[in-house]
Amino acid sequence: MTRLSRRLSRRLSRRLSLLLAILVLALASLGAEDQSAQTPPAQSTQPAAPQPSAPQPAASQPAAAPDSALFALPPKPENPFLRFEIVSLGAFPIMIFYTGFVFDLSLYITNGFNSYYAPWPFASTSSYSADLPESDREARILAALGGCAVVGTIDAIIHARKVKRARLLEEAGEASEAAMSSRGN
Repeated sequence: MTRLSRRLSRRLSRRLSLLLAILVLALASLGAEDQSAQTPPAQSTQPAAPQPSAPQPAASQPAAAPDSALFALPPKPENPFLRFEIVSLGAFPIMIFYTGFVFDLSLYITNGFNSYYAPWPFASTSSYSADLPESDREARILAALGGCAVVGTIDAIIHARKVKRARLLEEAGEASEAAMSSRGN
């Protein structure tokens, strides 16, 4: 590799890592904004002063406490970008291990199955792993980041389909209840 190509690859890797950092921070800030917009305002911790009330006749008092389901808050909608970010970043340690193993295995195969280049579980104490050039390390990290993005995307697709299916089932259940009630009248 010439000096110029090394310098260009270093600049490119720096720019890619900067772009990735900006992307992660942007996704994190989007998730934080959505979370803060969804949180209800804090309620006062001071107890309310008891209000004097006139005695009511026994017939007008309710027999049982009202159903708590009537007063339940609707569930918060999930932020898909936050879920993507969490899954992608959570997969990174696993992906870095597997990409390192795949790179080591490919190097072992391309060097004619030389035991010096054996992958980690089969490597000897005088392994080449400490002698990796910076470009190989960057390539491994970028491959792991790409794998994380793929895993996060697959999870987002699966989750979106599950949510869509749940909505369709809920709408079908409501429609069948409405049809049953109209038949009964």
